[in-house]
Order: sequence, then structure tokens, then C-alpha cells
Amino acid sequence: MMTTLIKNTINYFLNLFYPIFKKILPKQVYIYLSIGAVNTLFNIGLFTLLYEIIYHSTSLIVVGVNLKVAAVEIATIISFLLSVLSGFWLSKNFAFAGASNEEKEKKKQFRRYFLVSLQGQFSDYLITKGLILFLGIRPTIAYYTSTVIMLIINFFLQKYYTFKVKHRKN
Repeated sequence: MMTTLIKNTINYFLNLFYPIFKKILPKQVYIYLSIGAVNTLFNIGLFTLLYEIIYHSTSLIVVGVNLKVAAVEIATIISFLLSVLSGFWLSKNFAFAGASNEEKEKKKQFRRYFLVSLQGQFSDYLITKGLILFLGIRPTIAYYTSTVIMLIINFFLQKYYTFKVKHRKN
């Protein structure tokens, strides 16, 4: 019941704003970018919240690690894992809704989604660093450039690897 309400609300907003982009983006690309933007905002908000909570809490030491010192890493890992879960759900239900819904296939899709997301994190970092170090591009411009590159690459990886639609032979 709640899932249906959430799906209907998301579909409402996707359909409400699509006419603005209809002339420049196919619907699947528009949906992919829209849900990706929402999921990115979720990730950033979660990271910020977790970082602030961890950093400003008392100096806790767990398994020999000072949590205050490791706040960025801990917040990054937790926000990444949670946004992978939300991103998979959004992608599966909206951008790539035509992909198989068989339980076995969904597990395979999730593993692939996680790998593509992990690859995206590392590639984004490497491209950003490379643009800064080797081409002397300002960090913010390098980061934006890398993000655009990775959005394009990840769209095709998700479409043709993670959520590929198998065609039946007649």
C-alpha cells in the first residue's frame, strides 16, 4: 500500500515535468537523470547528516579507530550503501521498469547495480584527480566534468548490463 503510494507520487512528478524536457531527452534518459538527481541529493544529505553526527559526537574509539578522525570515511561508506539501495529501487521501478522482475534475476541485477555503482565511485574519483593533476583543471570543474562523464557511462552500463532486457526467441 505505502509502496504503491510512493510509486504513484514519483510517477506523478516524473510525468508532470517531462513535457519540459520532451524535445531534448527520451523519456528513459529523463527518468534516469531525474531519479539519479534525487538519489544524489539523498546521498549528499545523508553524508552531511552522518558526518555531523559522527564528528560532533564525543570522541568515541571503536576497535582502535577514533570515530572523529574517521568521520568522513564512515559517513561516505554508510551514505553510499544506503543510496545504492535507494538508487537500485528507483532505477528498477522507474528508469528500467521493463527489466525482468523474477526474484533470481533481481538478485543478479542488484549485484550488478552495486558493482556499477562502486565502479562509478572509483572512476569518478580517478577521473577528477586525473583532470586536476595531468590537465591542471580546477577541482570544481574537474569534478563536474567527471560527474557528466560518469553519468553517461553509468546510464549505458545500467541499461545494457544491469537491467538488460532479454529478448525472447520466437
